[in-house]
Parts: sequence; structure tokens; C-alpha cells
Amino acid sequence: MPTKLPASLQPRTLTTRQAAEYWGVSYPTFQKLVREGVAPGPLNVPGLGRMLFDREQQDRAIDALRSRPV
Repeated sequence: MPTKLPASLQPRTLTTRQAAEYWGVSYPTFQKLVREGVAPGPLNVPGLGRMLFDREQQDRAIDALRSRPV
């Protein structure tokens, strides 16, 4: 039986849908941000069969947008 994580423990990785929610955008918009290199792409986890995104990488990408001219 899987162990449930405590509410205070945030997972380090996010699914594509979770990463889109984290950015506050729709799923297709997040995919576009990844394609354009604005948001970091998924981790390469051999044999996993799904994409996972590093939350800390997403944080750094979001922080980097603050220094871009508007």
C-alpha cells in the first residue's frame, strides 16, 4: 500500500498538467512555453514512461523572467 505524503511535503517533480498549473497557464500554453524555451523541459528519467518537470527549475525560469525587459 502506497504511503501518503504529509501535506507539508511538496513533491520535487510535477506532471505536465501540474507544471502548467504551477505556472498559472493552460496545458497547451505550458507546452508552448516549453517548446519556446521559456519553461524548462522535462527530466530524462529512463523507463518512466511519462514526463516529469523539476519544480526548482521551474522556479528559476519564472524568477529569470523578472529580469527580462518588458
